[in-house]
Amino acid sequence: MRRLVLLIGFAVLLLAPTQADAFSFLAGNAGFEATPQKEGGTASTQAGSHPTALKLSVGFQGSTPFTEGDLRNLSFELPGGLFENPTAVPTCDQAAFHEARFNPFEESLSGESCQDKAQVGTLTVKSSFAGGETKTFGLFNLDPPPGVPSEVGANPYGAPIIFIPEIRQAEGEYGITLRTANVSQLVDVSGLSLSLWGNPWSVLNDPQRGNCLNEAEPSFGWSKCSVGRPSKTPQTAYLTLPTFCEPLTFTARATSWQGGGQIERASSAPALSGCESLAFEPKAVAQLSDPRASSASGYEFDLDVDTSGVSSPERFAPSPIRKAVVSLPRGVTINPSVGAGLGVCTPAQYAAETPLSPPGAGCPNESKIGDFTVQSPIIDKTIEGGLFLASPYDNPFGSLISVYLVAKSIDRGILVKVAGELSADQSDGTLTATFDKLPQLPYSVLRIHFREGQRSPLATPAACGAISTEADLTPWRNAAIVKHESLPAQITAGVGGGPCPQGLAPFAPKAKGGTLNSQAGAYSPFYLHLTREDVEQEITSYSATFPTGLLGKIAGIPYCPDAAIQAASHRTGVEERDHPSCPASSQIGRTSAGYGLGPVLTYAPGKLYLAGPYRGSDFSIVAIDSALVGPFDLGVVIVRSAIRIDPETTQASIDATGTDPIPHIIDGIPIHLKDIRAYIDRPNVTINPTSCEPSAVSSALNGSGAQFGVQADDTLATATAPFQAFNCGALGFKPSLALRLKGGTRRSKHPALRVVVKPRPGDANIAKAQVALPSSLFLDQGHIKTICTRAQFARHACPAESVYGHVKAYTPLLEEPMSGDAILRSSENVLPDLVFALKGHGVEVDVAGRIDSVNGGLRGTFSSIPDAPVSKFELTLSAGKQGLLVVSARNLCAKKQLADSKFLGHANRGLIWKPEVRADCKKKKGKGKKGHKGGPR
Repeated sequence: MRRLVLLIGFAVLLLAPTQADAFSFLAGNAGFEATPQKEGGTASTQAGSHPTALKLSVGFQGSTPFTEGDLRNLSFELPGGLFENPTAVPTCDQAAFHEARFNPFEESLSGESCQDKAQVGTLTVKSSFAGGETKTFGLFNLDPPPGVPSEVGANPYGAPIIFIPEIRQAEGEYGITLRTANVSQLVDVSGLSLSLWGNPWSVLNDPQRGNCLNEAEPSFGWSKCSVGRPSKTPQTAYLTLPTFCEPLTFTARATSWQGGGQIERASSAPALSGCESLAFEPKAVAQLSDPRASSASGYEFDLDVDTSGVSSPERFAPSPIRKAVVSLPRGVTINPSVGAGLGVCTPAQYAAETPLSPPGAGCPNESKIGDFTVQSPIIDKTIEGGLFLASPYDNPFGSLISVYLVAKSIDRGILVKVAGELSADQSDGTLTATFDKLPQLPYSVLRIHFREGQRSPLATPAACGAISTEADLTPWRNAAIVKHESLPAQITAGVGGGPCPQGLAPFAPKAKGGTLNSQAGAYSPFYLHLTREDVEQEITSYSATFPTGLLGKIAGIPYCPDAAIQAASHRTGVEERDHPSCPASSQIGRTSAGYGLGPVLTYAPGKLYLAGPYRGSDFSIVAIDSALVGPFDLGVVIVRSAIRIDPETTQASIDATGTDPIPHIIDGIPIHLKDIRAYIDRPNVTINPTSCEPSAVSSALNGSGAQFGVQADDTLATATAPFQAFNCGALGFKPSLALRLKGGTRRSKHPALRVVVKPRPGDANIAKAQVALPSSLFLDQGHIKTICTRAQFARHACPAESVYGHVKAYTPLLEEPMSGDAILRSSENVLPDLVFALKGHGVEVDVAGRIDSVNGGLRGTFSSIPDAPVSKFELTLSAGKQGLLVVSARNLCAKKQLADSKFLGHANRGLIWKPEVRADCKKKKGKGKKGHKGGPR
């Protein structure tokens, strides 16, 4: 009999018309109708309820029993939030589904032998089979193959029609599309009606179950085809209507074997009602994994929902959460340490996440910062996944910080994807996470877990005490409803489990520094390393005093223009890193700043440039750092420091008044600066002193005090790094001294004096110098007209009459020689001091000498000459009316004039000798020359 039926089917195919009209739906409801039904067949409109059945019917254009084209593919797009529960009934294995059912009354045309308890509905087929008779078949919950959430199928005439649910994810829809593909042409379907039961085990369905379906007396179906007593087999809902009160729209799409494209038809069911009766009582749980102050911590946020209404046919399903706004406890911020080695998930990678994609095929593993899991009563296993960092600014929100929640079951082809935005309070960095349009999937537990460990993404508050997570939850059933959850917790200990911080946090930063090659007088790269502990205050500013004699050569280095520095402040970190604003010719070094909590930090690169006048200084150093905290581009951090040179010692320093503050929070992210490394490593820039006396790099840092940004309560701390040059004994010391008088050589004349000192290259710098002129030259106090007071000198306001000569010093450190005046300045001594006020390239150096008389001659003693390299020094004391020197001898040319000189180097090696004071003596011509050697007497 079965073989005969198949032969008839083949004959029908052979006799079908070869030219057919376009494949299409019938007009009106005959073409497509979708209705959730309650008992009696009327529309079911209670939101969140379990309808008696969902009926989906299609009819195709043609004359019965032949369609104008054979159905090949068919799909029913169900409204979002309308879902099936494949766990409600047992499944039928594929072998039984494809095995013919035995019927004692007649030969069955149903090609399956599934158990009655697996039935979830019926499939009514109108086809050319059996002379065009409309026949109904059982629809069963089948064992799904890997990669699909479930399958429902019927086996009409031994030609299976299997519908596979496909889950839509757009905008939190969680909608199901039932698809069947490659419907057998043997069946030649002209109409099809799918009836899915809301409660498969209800006695209302017994007349259409098993042998009662089409083949037995339906009036007795309740007694012969029951699946069992409810007390032993509890009834479980299979279908649930959406929990929003809006019209329901269904869409059917179909294609034929003859081609011609896809046809589509929509059908609307009455709007749902009764949303106000749906439960919305989610329970939130939140906790830090490390409830200790100033610590790197994970964080877990759970949503627990009573979903018993999903399974109970007599109850309504609760409304899922549409929107969750979670404000983390005040002071819980992004931990910059998370950036070390962290990647990001791009929009394309997020889009590549599919139900079947393996881990890493979409969002890369290096972008994972936590876990995301979902438990649902309609899915038999936990859906597991990850929490991924989205690309800053290249994400659905265009924001700095956003995340993707991705959980999937590859075995069941289920995917849950949600994008969330994390916004940071610009004043203290506290985070608020917003997840909108969460899936309408009924979940009993939704868990978001930020990982713990050394690279935990979050940082805890700095103080102990009560904290609280605040959550605002909005249901799908009514966007105007907001359920507030306050979730208290405690910070119970200090860093590392120590005692809670009491009062003002300590502040004792540490310092290391020096030159890589400590050879006295040698050029060497310089480094400075500053650190602080997590328990300490944040660093707000920096100043330093460097060892005397540790100097920098700026000759030949152009300044970075102010316009370039200003332009850098408007760039991204990546732009500055890849294309620096300052010219490379002005770079003198580099920086590395470590941000975060705990032992693992994220380091951001930077560069040091020589810059021009700033805050009262004629030159400065500017650190321009690309604030790239891992994947977070926080722009550019610029800290510019005025360089002060002590005019008496040439000691270099950076003072707090001339230095920009160090930022604490950028774009809402507290950077937690813990590690500062600066390197001046341009060749031949930093030069060591020629003194081997112990010294130090003394750094003064300000801590944030009780309130960051309020300077009045800042804490000042000093961090000292010992410094000492070595091998001073290897330095020679043999400067040359030339003394020459120009002008009258006889008594009462006032000649000019020119002094030239030339240190030998590579020798130690001169520390002390004393020169005593011969007794034939002494100070003419009558020519001292005006003396500059110390107050005038400090104001650079010495009278012109106090200038008695000029000086010039050549140094390899500066582009041009320094020059200035030789000034008589008031002194505590009997005679005024002679001060050389040198200026050049924005540097001022004052070398003061004591003037006195010894053996009737004038003596100058300079006991504090800076440890700075000088290749040549020139002094010219004025002659004539401004001349300080007067000739006491009858004639200076009568004999050789010798001075007494004592020089001491900074390497503690000295030299004493008697250089000649050469006068402007002219030799006579002609006879008598030999008899008058040395000039007239």
